[in-house]
Amino acid sequence: MTVVAMPSRAPDGGFTLIEALVAMAVLALGSVSLLTATEGHTARISALTDRMAARWAAEARLTDLRLGLTAPAKTQMLGRDWIVGQDIGETTDPDLVRVTVNVSPDATPDSPVVTLTGYVARTDLAEDL
Repeated sequence: MTVVAMPSRAPDGGFTLIEALVAMAVLALGSVSLLTATEGHTARISALTDRMAARWAAEARLTDLRLGLTAPAKTQMLGRDWIVGQDIGETTDPDLVRVTVNVSPDATPDSPVVTLTGYVARTDLAEDL
């Protein structure tokens, strides 16, 4: 009986099919993880941009009130439409009023993104507020 030995693999013979498939599976898992992390980061950046634009709209409304200007109920900031409302309340100082500004996206006016409270001299307020 003759035993035939399998030829040994040459050291520079390359990868086997199984090794190549395992390497591709590892790369695919890494790619999916990277894509998921990138999508999460993009969503957080978008939310941060919205909050920043809403904050700017609220600060602009407070500035308008301090200058005695009347501002429209809708404004545009960074290409988005915002609904800006304010509540004016009394303080213990008769010369100041407390102004709470709420800024919501135009699509969902009942859910404010930013609420900003400031104080305005009573003499600076426009008469029609």
